[in-house]
Amino acid sequence: MQRGELSKIYGGACNRMHEAITILYEALHDHNGDPHTNTEYVIDRVSEYRRWLLVESDLLREAVREYNDEVGGKHREA
Repeated sequence: MQRGELSKIYGGACNRMHEAITILYEALHDHNGDPHTNTEYVIDRVSEYRRWLLVESDLLREAVREYNDEVGGKHREA
């Protein structure tokens, strides 16, 4: 894997995470723009989007591991 490909994976995953956060924010408000106050509803929405974020986070971790495996080392950049 080339560094540019790793960067594209980062970009795609981060864009999807941003999209998830935007959709979550919208889901936490009703059609009038008022915040939902039902605890169960809010917890369910947060759980739903948390799973999405975890999938993308896993992709980021696996991509950098794959990159480092291919270049023959573990790079820790500050």
